[in-house]
Amino acid sequence: MMKHLVFLFIFSSVLAMSQSNKGAVEDCAPMKKGKVCYTDAVEMKGVDKSTLFNAIDMWAKKNYGKDVFMSNVSSNKNKGTILVSSKVELLLNDSTKTLLRYKMYINCENNNYSCDVTDIHYQYTAKNNRRFKHYAAEEVIADNGKSNTAEAIKDPLLFCKGTFFFAESLFAEVNEAVKIITENPMTE
Repeated sequence: MMKHLVFLFIFSSVLAMSQSNKGAVEDCAPMKKGKVCYTDAVEMKGVDKSTLFNAIDMWAKKNYGKDVFMSNVSSNKNKGTILVSSKVELLLNDSTKTLLRYKMYINCENNNYSCDVTDIHYQYTAKNNRRFKHYAAEEVIADNGKSNTAEAIKDPLLFCKGTFFFAESLFAEVNEAVKIITENPMTE
């Protein structure tokens, strides 16, 4: 998880102008059923559901199954589903950070898998304030930050872009875990 923080901190200014895997950063808060939801659907021709599930489940348990106070993993092999619940400190720039809580729902099928990152919340405190407050992503980054209702958050676009790139890095990690297993089946 530390690599997420380093990635966002170092590359945020460069990436802010770039096009990502799933769209432009200008569309940094996609919505699904009234909630901020980042989605990745990946086709993996010739890879069965069990192989996809095993690869992603192994990745999830390795990265999120160690500290029950920070994250947890729940998986169902028969259904091909994995749920990751976690929280991570997200550095938004050199002076702004927030604790980000989220859930990642993963569904494996024959020849494809999909991931949704949703149920996003920020634990944030403004400068000179000692009390953290919790904000749902919908309060802060809906409409790409234009609908911000959290008075303490003065730059919602910063939260929007940071969350967008964080979700993109999660999707890249899942994809890399699948590639490792599918390219080297002996590692299962």
